[in-house]
Amino acid sequence: MLEEKGDDIEAVAARLKAARLALGMEKKEFAERAEMGMQTYGPFENAKRPLSLEAAKKLRKAYGLSLEFMYFGKIDDLPHKIAAKL
Repeated sequence: MLEEKGDDIEAVAARLKAARLALGMEKKEFAERAEMGMQTYGPFENAKRPLSLEAAKKLRKAYGLSLEFMYFGKIDDLPHKIAAKL
């Protein structure tokens, strides 16, 4: 389902939100653990700004979210904890 949405800004935002909810986190906590403020992270999840590579790498480091998942919806390389809930 997440893969079918493509790589447009709304699809990327939906995947970020789905991953955050799978981890049971609020936006602020999710952003802070990835070393981002809400002013940086919020627009990515709200589809107001395209996800930057710099931010994607921070999310990858903090949560194991693969670039293929964030940008294209592929769940093959996600941590089991997240993939099982998507």
